[in-house]
Amino acid sequence: MRWSQWRNFLFLPWIVVAVLLVQPAAAESPAPGLSEPTELEVFLDGVMTTQMEANHIAGAVVAVVKDGNLFFSKGYGYANLERQIPVDPARTLFRPGSVSKLFVWTAVMQQVEQGNLSLDADVNEYLDFTIPATYPEPITLKHLLSHTSGFEDISQDLFKLSEDEIHPLGEYLKTHMPARVYPPGEVGAYSNVGSALAGYIVERVTGQPFDEYVEQSIFVPLGMEHSTFRQPPEANLAPDMSRGYNFINGGYLEGGFEYVQAYPAGALSATANDLARFMIAHLQNGVYGENRILQDETARQMHRQLFTHDPRLDGMAHGFLESTVNGLRMLSHGGDTILFHTGLFLIPEQNIGLFVSANSTGGEAVGEAVMRAFMDRYYPPEPAAAPLPPAEFAERITPYLGSYTLTRSNFTGFEKIVTALTAPIHVTLNEEGYLAVSIAGEVKQFVEVEPGLLQERYDPANQMVYRTNENGQMVLLPAAPFALIKAPWYSGSGLHSLLLIGGFLLFLGTLIGWLIAFPVHLRKREAQPLAGRLARLVAAVFGLSFLLFILGLLSIFLDIDPAYGVPRIFFTTPPMLNTVMVFPVLMLPAGLTMPVFALLAWRNGWWRLRGRIHYALLAVVALALLWAMVYWNFLL
Repeated sequence: MRWSQWRNFLFLPWIVVAVLLVQPAAAESPAPGLSEPTELEVFLDGVMTTQMEANHIAGAVVAVVKDGNLFFSKGYGYANLERQIPVDPARTLFRPGSVSKLFVWTAVMQQVEQGNLSLDADVNEYLDFTIPATYPEPITLKHLLSHTSGFEDISQDLFKLSEDEIHPLGEYLKTHMPARVYPPGEVGAYSNVGSALAGYIVERVTGQPFDEYVEQSIFVPLGMEHSTFRQPPEANLAPDMSRGYNFINGGYLEGGFEYVQAYPAGALSATANDLARFMIAHLQNGVYGENRILQDETARQMHRQLFTHDPRLDGMAHGFLESTVNGLRMLSHGGDTILFHTGLFLIPEQNIGLFVSANSTGGEAVGEAVMRAFMDRYYPPEPAAAPLPPAEFAERITPYLGSYTLTRSNFTGFEKIVTALTAPIHVTLNEEGYLAVSIAGEVKQFVEVEPGLLQERYDPANQMVYRTNENGQMVLLPAAPFALIKAPWYSGSGLHSLLLIGGFLLFLGTLIGWLIAFPVHLRKREAQPLAGRLARLVAAVFGLSFLLFILGLLSIFLDIDPAYGVPRIFFTTPPMLNTVMVFPVLMLPAGLTMPVFALLAWRNGWWRLRGRIHYALLAVVALALLWAMVYWNFLL
């Protein structure tokens, strides 16, 4: 699947939205191709009005470049609602999120060009710490550029709420290096930390902080006077910084400045007109006016494909994402902070670039929607009949039906519980014989057009491959920096939700029942063996620890920051997390002892029959919950 359709799963995995492609009704389309700025303005005014109303966007900006010039730029709505300051494409700074990575990759290619870096060298050669040798193959800059380093994903601590919480880049990377979970170069797994690592390598070989290097080597030659990686922006730029908004309960709530810890990966603040200059430079292979940021061959290399999951698919260039839209090759990158959402799209064949950014949480899909509307109007696709499922497709694809997880996931940290409880990607076969891929309520239909090659029913350019990898795993491989791996039965969100909810209700009911029954037993002076009383005490310890664990987790994940609409744990580690981590440790000895007591109860005839059945059920559920604690990395 195309990257832009999955972007929200790649930068903020806790935010899941469907792509909304809403366009206004248009009059007759002009002849293919972009020619008149006035006509473009009328068209984009309609598109942006519709998108902003539908998605509750306070302010947005669009810039279009063509043939080495700024063809069109315009602000929509407000950069500051309270003061009613309109968006100005020449002055208003937006936060384009992961579009920042394009500056990382440009900086890397500059240093390669100067002979200070090699794309094929072990990155450990450039670091003052060592990435563990989990696999025989080392990680190289090519792997970082193509997001095939094999790192797992980590989300916590990517954003901070104040400047005081930001650590030096090198210190952060040394303490937050993600585990290596795939051999390098094997599969796409988008990585913010990997991109920040590349930025740190630029720091190391140049002897300059990354923000200073970019200012001198990219911003100055391009005349980008309203751009910065500094957090917060310098005093001369701060007044023009757009506010970010979360639309909630029928109104806009203003958020603060979003501090990015892995700052080369997403800390850029820039105007649309400045980013237009950057687009022009890349469309002209490194040249802007009389200045050059890359040599011609270096720029061409940067724009060539570096990695793909299959030769029949688009993939990754050297930092840019490849796609085919309406028959034209596109180089692009999306970007999301929590409040800002952005898309940057280059069409080299037409020498055209498009930049779209929104300053509100509802803008997740606006960049894709505007790009689609733009392409369909000015470079419409050739009509094509939707292909029919071939004979025996159902038989070939049936083993691949089921639930899938993204390669961009957390596997070794406590964040794994988020993945375990999140609805997976479902792959089914519909009544018409098309493969239906469902994610976040949106369903895409695919059909086989070549052996192992799937094509979306209504979008011929949207393709992916299905096959079994070297580890025997069934995989779906899209034209994107991630893959889908068929999940084993025990990883399903339904099972984990059942364990949590069912276990909670079972032990809560048990403890309440025992508490109510305790005075009755005392009055009747019912004699119980000491071992029987100890068995129930152990079960009570397990149950109480589990209940407190669940309540602690709920208090953490339901502590939502109203301005950002995400749990506060996303920004910082709450003190309560350390307490919550204690409860699984308390559960371990109690849970392992309960099956022994259950056997003794049956052997020695403790309690009535229903009491023994009840305790045996508690013991079985306790073992299942201990397995879950290990699976979620709370007992490792």
